[in-house]
Amino acid sequence: MSRKLSGCAYRKLGKIKKENAEKSIKNNMKLDVMFQRVQQVETVHTAVSEIIDNDNNEFNDSAKSVNLTLTNQSAVKCSIIKEEQDTNFSLETQINNEVNILKAPSSSDLPGSDPALWTLNEETRDFICRNGFNQNLDGNFSQSKTKYQYIRQGQFRSHNRYLSKDLFKTTLINGKTYQRDYLCYSVSTGKIYCIPCYLFENTSNFSRKGFSDWKHPNKINNHENSTMHKTCTFKMKHRSSDFGRIDLQLTYKLQTETDYWINVLSRVCSVVKSLSSHGLSFRGGDDSFESSGKNNGNFIMAMKLIAEYDPFLSKHILKYGNPGKGNTSYMSFFTYEQFIKSMAEKVISTIVEELKSSTYYSISIDSTPDISNIDQLSFVVRYVNSSGEPVERFLGFIENIGHKAESIAETIFSTFNKHNIDIKFLRGQSYDNAANMSGAYSGVQARIKSVAPLADFVPCSAHSLNLIGSCAASCCSVANNYFLFVQNLYVFFSSSTHRWIILNKHAESTLKGLSVTRWSARNDACQSLNKNWIAVTNELQELVDSDSEKPLTRSEASGLLRNMNKLETAFMTSLWCDILQTFNNVSKKLQSVQLDLSSVVKLYNTLIEYIKTLRTMFNTYEKLAQDKFEENVPQFETKNRKRKNQIDESNEPDTVFCGYQYFKIITFYPICDNLLNELLKRKEAYDNLISKYLFILKLKEYSPSEIRKSAKMLRTIYNQDLDEPFDNECIHFQSLLKTLDDPPTTLLQMSLFLKKFDLVTTFPYINIALHMFLCTPVSNCSTERSFSVLKRIKNYLRSTMSSDRLNSLAVLAIESSITCKLDFSEIIKTFAKKQARRKNI
Repeated sequence: MSRKLSGCAYRKLGKIKKENAEKSIKNNMKLDVMFQRVQQVETVHTAVSEIIDNDNNEFNDSAKSVNLTLTNQSAVKCSIIKEEQDTNFSLETQINNEVNILKAPSSSDLPGSDPALWTLNEETRDFICRNGFNQNLDGNFSQSKTKYQYIRQGQFRSHNRYLSKDLFKTTLINGKTYQRDYLCYSVSTGKIYCIPCYLFENTSNFSRKGFSDWKHPNKINNHENSTMHKTCTFKMKHRSSDFGRIDLQLTYKLQTETDYWINVLSRVCSVVKSLSSHGLSFRGGDDSFESSGKNNGNFIMAMKLIAEYDPFLSKHILKYGNPGKGNTSYMSFFTYEQFIKSMAEKVISTIVEELKSSTYYSISIDSTPDISNIDQLSFVVRYVNSSGEPVERFLGFIENIGHKAESIAETIFSTFNKHNIDIKFLRGQSYDNAANMSGAYSGVQARIKSVAPLADFVPCSAHSLNLIGSCAASCCSVANNYFLFVQNLYVFFSSSTHRWIILNKHAESTLKGLSVTRWSARNDACQSLNKNWIAVTNELQELVDSDSEKPLTRSEASGLLRNMNKLETAFMTSLWCDILQTFNNVSKKLQSVQLDLSSVVKLYNTLIEYIKTLRTMFNTYEKLAQDKFEENVPQFETKNRKRKNQIDESNEPDTVFCGYQYFKIITFYPICDNLLNELLKRKEAYDNLISKYLFILKLKEYSPSEIRKSAKMLRTIYNQDLDEPFDNECIHFQSLLKTLDDPPTTLLQMSLFLKKFDLVTTFPYINIALHMFLCTPVSNCSTERSFSVLKRIKNYLRSTMSSDRLNSLAVLAIESSITCKLDFSEIIKTFAKKQARRKNI
């Protein structure tokens, strides 16, 4: 129990409080400044250090101001302690503590800036441990002159040496430099002292006499690695932390509040990262935590869900969940919008840093309109990461550029300048086959090559494969009519729920329709028709025979059934099922980021050989078509070949082909020949690009002279990237491959091999050549994948989204692998620097 004070004690306490209040009002800083950040509390100690640096004749006056400042700080601390006193302590004890704290050291007791003039006692040790010391690096070192004598050619000679600032730094073996913050220069003696050893009675020259042997600076290394020095340094650090500061309670309170808001923001950052990486919306129609409706939005929903299992967040929501305007909760719409922007900037900076460290890169761009009918240009870069694997990263959408080659090229150049990316290291560019992009004279690729001549243009291999199939599908009327029939069949059944339900009861799978943009949809449509051939035929026959159906429905079913009963339709179904399935499998492989140009050439060669074999399999597909009919197998329709006779020709009868021959000559062969010709034509572009790197793939087969010749040709093309040792490296690498039981067979495997066994420094130029090759894109599928995210983020409910917010959300969703690895602490620090309002973060 605390004892009631006497009247004298109360008067004594009131007098102390009045004096402290007057001094605080007169000289102390404002409270709002004191509560800005924890780091700002240390400004008092910085002021003390600056005062110590002044001349000795001005020291007494400066020390008085220090006395006053320290007194004011103590007064503030006293008020904080007074508010948080435990009731078990008596007021008399509190008065004594406050009086002791208010006793500031006199000006004569404060140590100066010269360690040689210090009076070594406990007060000095406490003051230095609390406030630190100045190394005196700003003045000149004229007093440090040391004369050295030596004998040369029988004569005594001498020269002077001075202290250098380099002695205050130490360099590790890996090149990193650290400040020797334990050293202090004495102006009076011209020597340097080790302050920890000086304070805690080490017997070395650094602590007692000072060090001035500038000829042998290695003695400093020996001293700082000694056991006694490390022991004294630990004592100084330990005493500094245990001694306590004048503003200890103030610092503790600020730090406690800071930790509280950091915990809040960590949870907010976690929710933002989860929602943005999955491309989900944040805001709903009601942003209130008190509302129990379903329209709170995903952010409020996620915070409530965490609060159910997190008592800390639950208490925070109860206290700050709906504070209204003018109060800070850090859970509002404005807070997570700033987090979204900061996180997106961090992801893009990470991508740009990786790209610059990789040196060589390529670009891929494509555009599409969004839900607001605004044209969005997707910008993707490809480079080789630190593991030796090629990666493709999304940098953002650029809106309303237009479709002219000049404006698109200028946008690419401005994007390079924005991210400070050097265009001279651009080694590839991949677009679709549109004239404004692939034009050899005025297209985007030509404009880029005029600035970066080594940026090879690579037509999108997957897009080229789609064009090959499209050309073959439209080369003859029978093929065109067949796909029109497939689409009409799907529309006929899907337009009626009654017909769709009846069909699905008997079919193995549902029918599929065609797509304008997705060529793979044709494969799905043909495959579904092939599997459900009998079920579709029977259902059409039932609809034709049904009296309950409308005449229009029966008429449509009759026309479709008539086509189904043709041998040509069955033949085309079997043929296109195999062709489209093969092309679709290759197309999926071509969309892989890990694919390189050599693999593209191999895949195209497999398709060429497949089509050559397919051309000889007419009888096989005829047999498959006939097997689709249980009875009454139809025959190919017979048609006369009509040809206009010339003047000098006699009127001979028209040539009559049987149905078998007519279909084979007019339909089957044109489809196969068109596929083959288009494949060979498209493959030529990739053959020309890979020819200069082909010798690396065949190192084991080439002779040393052939390797040197091919390496010299590649070195001539990339004369700024590859040097003469590249020729010898290739021969050395050939010898290494011959010694391996399972050598790498592709350029990607070679790159991974060099990284795995740490052979990059052994074959540096081969590694450069592999990086230039692997960073060359083979398709622009990554840009088209970004369109899917665009449709998901900017949908009809968020059609008014700004361009900056769209880019931030798109970057976080597309590059979710980087987003999920973001460090909370860095994001919160960035947020605190930009938008710290009323709370200390």
